[in-house]
Amino acid sequence: MDWGTKLIGYTCSYIPVELLSATGFQPYRLLHGDRNLLIEGEKLVRVDACPLVKANLGYLMQNQKEFVALVGSTGCDLARRLFDVVMDLTPIPVYLIHNPRTDNPEIFNEEIDWLCGQLENLSGKRFTQNLLVEEIEKWEGYRQSLRTVSQMLSLPPTARAITPHPTFTSLDQKLSAQFFHQLCINYHKGKMITGDEGKNDDQDKKIPGSNTGKPRVYLLGSPIPYEANLILQLLERDLSIVGDFNCGLSRFLNIEIKEKNLDGIKSAYYHQPPCPFKRPNQHFYEWISEELKRLNCSGIVVWTLDYCDHYEFELSRMERKFGLPVLRIRSDLSFQNIAQTKLRIGSFAEMLGAE
Repeated sequence: MDWGTKLIGYTCSYIPVELLSATGFQPYRLLHGDRNLLIEGEKLVRVDACPLVKANLGYLMQNQKEFVALVGSTGCDLARRLFDVVMDLTPIPVYLIHNPRTDNPEIFNEEIDWLCGQLENLSGKRFTQNLLVEEIEKWEGYRQSLRTVSQMLSLPPTARAITPHPTFTSLDQKLSAQFFHQLCINYHKGKMITGDEGKNDDQDKKIPGSNTGKPRVYLLGSPIPYEANLILQLLERDLSIVGDFNCGLSRFLNIEIKEKNLDGIKSAYYHQPPCPFKRPNQHFYEWISEELKRLNCSGIVVWTLDYCDHYEFELSRMERKFGLPVLRIRSDLSFQNIAQTKLRIGSFAEMLGAE
């Protein structure tokens, strides 16, 4: 692996990437889903652990010399188990912030202040106002470019811009969630590169024609790992993904820093549309409901990893609250049931009235 600098890993959209980058190390979000990594990680946790946690553990074990630190936040129990294993079996320093489940910004702000102190000690750098402004402008500028791409995905294929974007120069009428996923991967890995460099060489081969006539759907559920682009490929054969709220895809684009200082970072990250595990989670349902109306969606796809209880517990309520047909797809990241998944997606598209 040739990164040119040490990595500082992180696991959650509530962890400010600007602060990680201010250390001088390269932010790297742990979103792995390779089956070989999963098998390695499974040796360290129980069999019924989240596939994402197992794959991330496998990646960390194989590449621990590349990481200068790991920053996490309290979320699900199995995610916290990842940090316990890393602390027990590797020399990687772990900084864990408490992400309150209830509406309590004071706790979150105190945790971010604590994290700043830890990161300053780790890097030997002071997080001055000038440094924070530089990092905010860099990452906010990149997010804004990606927001433009995300907005284009919500348009009908014939309305998508053909004019090259100043940051991503290869956008055309075959813009897809698959291609957008590749751009998001670059962001999560801390790589500021263009769409040309991030585009999959087989992109045009994977998507036969445009999305004209395909039902417009919204994607919800578990994080989309780096190696799980296949699920987007399968969905886009019969459906048009016009929006999503998934870690690994668009979720981080809802973080918009208005004030270029530490308080602005805290506010933007805390007030992003919340995870469904936040209690009460009415804001999650209200925000998604507005998105479904704005994007004129005719259905919802909920893709969940095995043992992802946060979403599994909410599925029935989602169907009642949103009032749209829901396709549930559950995965262990093996993709061994592709034929069955294709059939279910095709049937769902037919039910929604695909042309």
